[in-house]
Amino acid sequence: MNNPVLKIGRYLIGGLVIGGFWYLNKSRPAWEEALRTIVVFAIVMTLVKARLKSKPVTIHLVPLIASKATLVLIAAGVEEVLRTSHAVSDPALVVSIGLGLAVILVGSLFHRFFFTINAPRRSYEGQPR
Repeated sequence: MNNPVLKIGRYLIGGLVIGGFWYLNKSRPAWEEALRTIVVFAIVMTLVKARLKSKPVTIHLVPLIASKATLVLIAAGVEEVLRTSHAVSDPALVVSIGLGLAVILVGSLFHRFFFTINAPRRSYEGQPR
């Protein structure tokens, strides 16, 4: 998880997924989509944390979910402004691209606050006492 290329690749995939789902749900109200995205992300990350319990990585759910929630709520606000101002023909497309890029950037920059690599556990079996 310390490899910078793999780390950016993971956030690239995450940004594409979140941006893609945002655009696919463009017919729904932005605030509804924002809340749905936050809830689904929180559930998925909680399940991932439970799955990785025996691995040498710790997921810090509060900063991870708070950062994604902030990005998604900003995206919903921007989309509402773009829709009411008629500044662009497809506000959902603009916001989904921006949201995807924000996930990549924020994730890459603040990764150390979201995940901690723990020292591997040593096995004491078979060693003299």
